[in-house]
Amino acid sequence: MTGLFLRRAVRAISGWRPGVYLFVAVTCFYFASMSREVPWGDARPIYDVAESMVNLQGVSVPTRWPSDAPPGRGGRFYAAQPWVPSLVHLPGVALHGGFLHLRQGRELVHLSTVFACHVAGTLLGGLVAWLFFRLCLRHGASPPLAGFAAILLAAGSIVWVYARSPFSEITQIACFTGFFLELSQLLKRLDRRTALATGLWAGLLLNTKYVYALSFPGALLLVGLVHRKALRSLGEALVSAGLGFLPGLLMALLYNTLRFGSVMNTGYPKVSDVMVENVLVSVWGFLFSPGKSIFLYTPPLVLAVLGLPRFWRSHRRSVLAMLATIAPVVLFYCRFPSWPGDWAWGPRYAVFAVPVLLLPAIGFLSAARWPKRSLAAAVLVVGLCVQLLGNAFYWDHFIRIGLDVRTRWLGIPNRSASLTADKGGFCEGCFEDTYPTVWLGPFSPILGHLWLTRHVPFGDDWKRASEDAPWRRHTRLNIDAKATYDRARVDHWLYDTNQYRTKGWIVLLLLLGAGTGAGVLFIRRTREIGRTGSR
Repeated sequence: MTGLFLRRAVRAISGWRPGVYLFVAVTCFYFASMSREVPWGDARPIYDVAESMVNLQGVSVPTRWPSDAPPGRGGRFYAAQPWVPSLVHLPGVALHGGFLHLRQGRELVHLSTVFACHVAGTLLGGLVAWLFFRLCLRHGASPPLAGFAAILLAAGSIVWVYARSPFSEITQIACFTGFFLELSQLLKRLDRRTALATGLWAGLLLNTKYVYALSFPGALLLVGLVHRKALRSLGEALVSAGLGFLPGLLMALLYNTLRFGSVMNTGYPKVSDVMVENVLVSVWGFLFSPGKSIFLYTPPLVLAVLGLPRFWRSHRRSVLAMLATIAPVVLFYCRFPSWPGDWAWGPRYAVFAVPVLLLPAIGFLSAARWPKRSLAAAVLVVGLCVQLLGNAFYWDHFIRIGLDVRTRWLGIPNRSASLTADKGGFCEGCFEDTYPTVWLGPFSPILGHLWLTRHVPFGDDWKRASEDAPWRRHTRLNIDAKATYDRARVDHWLYDTNQYRTKGWIVLLLLLGAGTGAGVLFIRRTREIGRTGSR
């Protein structure tokens, strides 16, 4: 009996092996490029919840965020975000607490804090790559093609930047990708196990951000229409999906009660008063604005557009599922004046859908011959360069520089009638403060990070750096933004190893070596499977 179990386990692991290699490779490279920044902004209360839970202090947080957030149950403050983005940080917080008891723990307290808040995002980044690899295989891609698409996603898309951040976006990306993976399978055939998995992923997705409830009606309607002739099987599948969804729903209701004393109180402010933006303007911005275009921040999506006609012919149900689950959420955000999700790198409110939006690229790659292959390789290189720029600095640094320069060059904006409150010289997501980095080319964050990369690592002062700043092509003013420029620093954990720099280099090289080894095994294994035709 034991021998039979071991043989089955070995066969199962062998079947997972390419995906395991991919997960290890991506995770190692993401750990090697880990950020040095502790949680800021929206990420702070998310992480505080995990710390409070590990310290047996409930789910209240010491950080009032946003700064005008009303208190919740017991007069305390709570994170506005749902529970899952905090729960994924529990292992990191627990490891951090254990590390501090070691002899050298206090000397490396900052590095251990950095690791604790980034371990979840790094592992989730590897999970996203694995889920996307499976998604491509399920849509008929050969293992080598699916492997290349996964590399496009992991190295050339905005997912990498958000995997380095303790913000909730990487959790949203992972859960939405998992949800769509099972939903696309459910559209092909009714199966109780697949329906249960779809419901489980949907429950997790709801607990990353409540806005994803908008994805579920379209998904249910599409499943019903596709399988309308098999009513009995459809009913059984919907019951299974409901059972899978129930734990997530109960989790959301419980968390609402713990925080705000009511199952229906989510903690989010009323948004109907600020849903005034023209949808066409927001859609244009998502697609083509110089500061927030999704194509600029994820160049491989160009291949998805080129491959969409071919993908539509062979996978219409999946394209319809993309429309049914992604469009409602994006259109909801398009009504906000702060539709990009600032302050952030790229269009933060759209990153949840990047893996799924990239899926039609397999339609282009499957027919790729010279020169299409060279185009795909070029897009990967461009995407990699964009992500390296995004990872080089925490995004707030250039945004603050841009606002500083904007004020000294274009003047102080009139915020007296802003839709969101002035919070001491800025108003976060209001148009008065976000328009430069969204609509004005000289303040494009990608150009800004490129400029910072030429100066900050080399210790150039403001006078030297300002000589070729992006806005100097448009003005000869001698702008003094020294205060905000001096805060910029390269965002890599190795810079904080200090007296342990040699050990840091050893760890970095070990991570890169392990990632390279796993990547080579992944490529080799996918090619072997591709030649033999097995999966």
